[in-house]
Amino acid sequence: MAHVQALPLGAFFSYFSVLFLTHFTSSESTGFSLKLIPIFSPESPLYPGNLSQSERIHKMFEISKARANYMASMSKPNAFQELEDIHLPMAKQDLFYSVEVNIGTPMKPQHLLFDTASSLVWTQCQPCIRCFDQTTPIFDPRASTSYSEIPCDDPLCRSPFKCQNGKCVYTRRYHVGDVTRGLASRETFAFPVRNGFTFVPRLAFGCSNDNSGFAFGGKISGILGFNASPLSLSSQLRNRIQGLFSYCLVREMEATSVIKFGRDADVRRRDLETTPILLPDVRPYFYLHLLEISIGRHIVRFPPGAFDIMRDGTGGFIIDTGTPVTFIRNGPYQTLMQRYDQILRSLGRQRIPYNASQEFDYCYRYDSSFTAYPSMTFHLQEADYIVQPENMYFIEPDRGRFCVAIQDDPKYSILGAWQQQNMLIIYDLNVPALRFGSENCANGRR
Repeated sequence: MAHVQALPLGAFFSYFSVLFLTHFTSSESTGFSLKLIPIFSPESPLYPGNLSQSERIHKMFEISKARANYMASMSKPNAFQELEDIHLPMAKQDLFYSVEVNIGTPMKPQHLLFDTASSLVWTQCQPCIRCFDQTTPIFDPRASTSYSEIPCDDPLCRSPFKCQNGKCVYTRRYHVGDVTRGLASRETFAFPVRNGFTFVPRLAFGCSNDNSGFAFGGKISGILGFNASPLSLSSQLRNRIQGLFSYCLVREMEATSVIKFGRDADVRRRDLETTPILLPDVRPYFYLHLLEISIGRHIVRFPPGAFDIMRDGTGGFIIDTGTPVTFIRNGPYQTLMQRYDQILRSLGRQRIPYNASQEFDYCYRYDSSFTAYPSMTFHLQEADYIVQPENMYFIEPDRGRFCVAIQDDPKYSILGAWQQQNMLIIYDLNVPALRFGSENCANGRR
């Protein structure tokens, strides 16, 4: 299988940067933030109720599996540019975080699923041809003085948008029967700052008035795309935020976290590690160059290129907040977990034989007196990402077991949100690079 050369992020954005500079006139550097609301928070529109620890673990396992399948369904090269030709599984259980954004003039709050694997920002719009159930008012562009449609002769009216019957439109297919259609549009978005809001005019988004098959329920009105493609929110805001955003996921994922942009994300700490962000031409995700993995002090050796990105869009090591649990691709997974098993057995841990009721492959008998859980280190290019033991295992005393919080996947390796807890993570799209370091994330909430 041929390997892929990662492109510099600036080269990928060059064409669309020209377009957005044409229409996105404000270059003022701004610091602002969005609240990331996890599914287990009572603030979440997706809140499943007060679950037990075992129920939460099972829920995260289900979301992670659905998420991996979602990302795998886009594994063909340039699939994200051919949105009418693919079918992506999507339901409220497929995404872990939601956000509240304000759209229009006067501004109206919209609750969107936060999706780091997709590009388009869209919300339901009146007048509806078909709209799914939504408990909050559906956005009506006719009542906003800042709304405008993107005309067919606009340079932005190209894939995933297209001109049809004199209108710039789009179709996004997710699951069989799950389809959103609407008008390519521009609108003012408002983001919270310390003393109010900062307003960003003329952001491109999808005004979806024909939606079928979705079963989000509650307040959810659409999806906020946040991958590395040009139409995502992170890309459109790039000049405004000086290419910087960061987050720090609060431990246990019941409390809300914050994603910060621009000045608010620009943290200066000498102890931060730095590794390049890779952006291959086949996938719009944020990739890191993973070289080796250590369990405690034991380095696990893999064949050369085990984590390289392949030309068919598979492989690589993706950092993704939307996937709760970390995945390692088949092959390297077996090598890693066999070594993990050897180490835990050498520490006196007894493995529980796998059965269909287990969410994870490698689970062991729980003993309250055992505290020597090993950490894990992802050896990245020029940096070491250390996962502390509290973020490496799911411990269930009531079920008499603990499990290694890693699963296998046939296509990708993904650094999931559970292993990103209590880690300050800064994306610098100018280099591009990822900076990170340990942090008590509860102290940074606001």
